[in-house]
Amino acid sequence: MSRTAASLHILITGASRGIGRACAEAFAVAGHRVTALARTAAQLATLKHTYGDCIEPLVADLTQELTLKVTYDVVVLNAAYYAPGGLLDERDVYTDSFALNVLANHRLARQLLPGMRARGSGHLVVIGSTATDRTSPHMTAYAATKKALRALYEGWEQELADTGVLTTLIAPGATLTSSWDGETLPPRMLATTEVAALVYRAVAEGLTGRIVLRAD
Repeated sequence: MSRTAASLHILITGASRGIGRACAEAFAVAGHRVTALARTAAQLATLKHTYGDCIEPLVADLTQELTLKVTYDVVVLNAAYYAPGGLLDERDVYTDSFALNVLANHRLARQLLPGMRARGSGHLVVIGSTATDRTSPHMTAYAATKKALRALYEGWEQELADTGVLTTLIAPGATLTSSWDGETLPPRMLATTEVAALVYRAVAEGLTGRIVLRAD
């Protein structure tokens, strides 16, 4: 029997658009209970309207302190901020990115993972990036925060080993989302549904470790 044969309670951050929304839709279509967390109430409302009781909207800004008292079966840490920029640009893109891409995920993990570990079950899925493998000059700030997140994941992976809690790092290549508005697009990009399908498969089949998904 697949792990998704029974209904799971899944927390997905950054669920109002992009990869997070595609993940929320994939799990909701399969009949799972999804707590969809994002800052934009209107976008979450449309998700709720479409999928009904399978979606529990949670409006929150992860750069602020947040208390969650639920132990989820699956936690998908997807929320991220992307803007083009180098470390020495006039605008400090790295600091802007760090608050969400690193610190927010660190705080959520410290809050939610101990409960999973105590229960001896659960699945942590982190959305990383292939930018940690080959950094482009115009996105060094983003890549640096994603490399920090990858290091956090590797620490969680080691600390949760042999506890019954599964850990997976999904590392997609360039994915077509609104974050690319105004930029020159690569010749081939992943669709958000392709990434969501891999996230769903990882949970359904209990896949662990770092899994890379490239557009080429």
